[in-house]
Amino acid sequence: SDASSVTLLKSGRKVTIKLSMVSETDRKYVEDQVTKQAAQEKNKPAADLSKFGDYAKFIKGEWVKANEKELLYQIYCPAKIDADTKLPLVVFLHGAGERGNDNVKQLDYRPKKFTTPQNQEKRPCIVIAPQCPADEYWTDEELTKNVNALVKKLAKNLPVDENRIYIGGFSMGGYGTWEALSKEPKIYAAGLPISGGADASIARSIKKIPIWNFHGDADTAVDVKNSRGIVEALKKIKANITYTEFPGEGHGISGKVLDDVKVMEWLFTQKKE
Repeated sequence: SDASSVTLLKSGRKVTIKLSMVSETDRKYVEDQVTKQAAQEKNKPAADLSKFGDYAKFIKGEWVKANEKELLYQIYCPAKIDADTKLPLVVFLHGAGERGNDNVKQLDYRPKKFTTPQNQEKRPCIVIAPQCPADEYWTDEELTKNVNALVKKLAKNLPVDENRIYIGGFSMGGYGTWEALSKEPKIYAAGLPISGGADASIARSIKKIPIWNFHGDADTAVDVKNSRGIVEALKKIKANITYTEFPGEGHGISGKVLDDVKVMEWLFTQKKE
């Protein structure tokens, strides 16, 4: 529950309703519980972040700008971390339009979908949003190497559950997602490419990684065949691939994908074997 709503378990199903819809007695009970929880959180001792050294500066509950050598990125890490907390890590790669060196444009609504209060309450996680330099591509060998190196370094120095590292991306970032998975398949627990594509030759290298791929069949920016080819190759070798193709939809399907609770639930339940 929170200050305006309460979730009930009814016949095995969760139903969220407005707090005003329950009886006065129940509403008073819920409000008292919310007040107690808030007081407990306020009085809770701050976690000792000293063990994270220089990386403690990222644990703020807000986006922080940073760079690793020539790779610019922003990182979000929840502020409330217990001593034994291990969080999933999400890497999200932007499309071609957000390239540059301002370390700002890549932080559009897509990576922020993972850091909404609702998602952080149900699925707390650390999120990395790197920025691809102008005139480069996520599929460039050196850039892919740098992204994967950044992920490994942050996973070692922050409270990351290394069995729950996920990567996703849109458009050019969808291509980059496939590429990063194929180069370092042992890092990631799952992949979420959107409106991208890959060469079918990488199929065997990513066979064991759960991947949910999305594309619109009316996409004029990235032809849907770029997804169909790799999906078909993965299905032939009985890989762990799920594919959703949106009939009549064009390139801009990322909001629909990332707003889908089923997608989020699927992603955060994936763990490395």
